[in-house]
Amino acid sequence: MTSTSIDKRAPRPTDWRLMMALFVFTGLAESLAFGHFQAFTPLYLRQLHVPPAQIPAWTGFLGMIGFILGLPLLPFWGPLAERVGRKPIIVRSAVIEALMFVIASRAGSPYALALARFLSGFVLGNTGVMLALQSEVSPPQRVGLAIAVVSSGPSVAIAAGPLLGGIIASDLGLRNLFLVDAGLTALSAILLMLFLHEPPRERSQSSTGSLALGALRDVLQIAPVRNLFLIYLLFSLGLSAVQPFLPLWIHALQALPAPRVLEGSSAYIIGLLLTLGGVAMAVGTPLLGWLGDRVGVRRALLASLFVNGLGLMGQGAMASLSALAVWRLVQGFGQGGVSATLMTTLARIAPPDRRASLMNLGLLPQQLAWFVGPLLGTAGTELLGLQPMLLAAGVLAFLAWPLALGWLPRVPQAAQAAKGVEM
Repeated sequence: MTSTSIDKRAPRPTDWRLMMALFVFTGLAESLAFGHFQAFTPLYLRQLHVPPAQIPAWTGFLGMIGFILGLPLLPFWGPLAERVGRKPIIVRSAVIEALMFVIASRAGSPYALALARFLSGFVLGNTGVMLALQSEVSPPQRVGLAIAVVSSGPSVAIAAGPLLGGIIASDLGLRNLFLVDAGLTALSAILLMLFLHEPPRERSQSSTGSLALGALRDVLQIAPVRNLFLIYLLFSLGLSAVQPFLPLWIHALQALPAPRVLEGSSAYIIGLLLTLGGVAMAVGTPLLGWLGDRVGVRRALLASLFVNGLGLMGQGAMASLSALAVWRLVQGFGQGGVSATLMTTLARIAPPDRRASLMNLGLLPQQLAWFVGPLLGTAGTELLGLQPMLLAAGVLAFLAWPLALGWLPRVPQAAQAAKGVEM
């Protein structure tokens, strides 16, 4: 039996609503910063004098380098949170983010930019821990909404970030944009240090390694969890193959006729079109999370997967900036619901004593896809061309929907959620 102890010296725990606000801001700052990396890396590489023919390869490489370190470390953050507490694990990510964006702002070559991206490997493993803590302190009938609200921080960042970043980059330059990102992530670290307090709870005395192995064993042996991970992996692979290369496709489409609102600098247009998808995400995340509490999280997740896959395929098939804008809205709405409803599903089926470890691993499919997806996108672009690769990646993501029809587990509703489910 696992040995546990209760830390009785902890201060009064943070109210679940204040905790939501802290986590929303943390996710907002992090996603703003990483979104700027994703949106403007091709432009920054040009400023660093990378030859145009090498920019797609560098884009794919920079998109995956952090996961060389991050993926092997990922299984250990959740178990470590079980031993030392959630707060240190969450704060760790924000501190490292601030450092990496300072380095990015001072980069004089693509190799310095690669160093900053490599440090992102130490950042992984905070979102699942935040969601596990939020699910523990929130009223059972509000878990779905709480997870959706916390997940809306990244959604709002995706909505506002590219356009805001494009404006800042156009006026002040990309280096100053990354300095702003460093300041926001540093502020989130300070707020978490000051105001985040966990409730007293039993803490495992087992080794971090044994807890990590136990969580990995649960993923492999518990059928509903395993199925959920496979569905999420397929969704994430399609999405991650598209995202690093979408700015390149937008840039290519600027040569075609477009409405006046879609005229301007590359940074502005990239920011505007990525923002459209983010606006839809910001709407879809809380709405579909709330809907999951009302009609069942399984139905909400199925709808999210269908709409996201349809939107990604539309982006691959479009022939103009105007069509791309429409499909960005469709896809963003579906994408906003997938992560929130999927993590709610995992929170409700995971045994309470293993929730943090499993929810930390719950993002493993996404993070594996962040590593593999850019490589698939690079290879697909070289073999097929940019547009066919985007369409193929959309089809891959859409396949998660029929798979989910047969594989999604039956999820207990809010009144039973606090007890977990027998598996």
